[in-house]
Amino acid sequence: MVANPPARRVELSEAPLGRWSHDDFMRLAPEDQKAELINGMLIVMPPPSDIHERLQGFLYFVVMGFVKFFKLGEVRGSRSAVRIAPHQTYEPDVLFVSQARLSILAEHQILEAPDLVIEILSSSTAEYDRGVKRENYARAGVRELWLVDPYGPSGTQFFQQREGQLVEVMPMDGVIHSVALPGFKLKINWLWSDERGQLADPMAVLSELGVRI
Repeated sequence: MVANPPARRVELSEAPLGRWSHDDFMRLAPEDQKAELINGMLIVMPPPSDIHERLQGFLYFVVMGFVKFFKLGEVRGSRSAVRIAPHQTYEPDVLFVSQARLSILAEHQILEAPDLVIEILSSSTAEYDRGVKRENYARAGVRELWLVDPYGPSGTQFFQQREGQLVEVMPMDGVIHSVALPGFKLKINWLWSDERGQLADPMAVLSELGVRI
C-alpha cells in the first residue's frame, strides 16, 4: 500500500516592525494584488480603471512584439517585482530589459533597474510615479521612463538618461525616439483613444514599426 505524502502548507510570517526591506516585500507582499514598496512602506494598489487596462495591454503588446521580432531582450508586465534599492521595490506596468542584461531576471524578481519603464498614471499613484519613484528610477540607472496619462498628453511625460540623469524630453513632430529600444519610434497619438473611443490597431502599429507578422 502506498502511503500518502506528508501535508505541506504555506505558513504565515510575522510582518517586520518599522520599514520593510526588499526581502520583506518578497516574503510578505500579497500575491493576489499589485503592491509596491516605497520608502520602506507597503503600498497596495486599488484595481485599475478600464482605460488603464486597455492602454497597458496595448503598450505591452506593441513593445513585446517589437522586442521579440528584433530580438532585443525581454518584456514583462505589471506584476514583476523590480528591486530598485534596499527599501524600494516597484511593479511597473511595462518594462524592458535588454539582451545584454538578461542576467538581472530571476525567477521571482528583477534584481536591477530595467532599461525602459512605462508607468500608466492614475489618481492613486501619480504622486508616487512623478515623485519618489521617478527619482529612484533615475538613481538606479533606468535609461528611459514613460509616465503616461491615459486621459491625454498634458499629463504625460517622457524621460531619457543624459549624462547619468533622467532628463525630460519632448516629442519631435509628435514622435519620441526611444533610447532604450533601438529603432522604436513612438507616435504619441497612439497612446489615446480616437473620437470613437478606440486605441490604434496594435497590429497596424507594429507593421509601421517594421515588424512583419
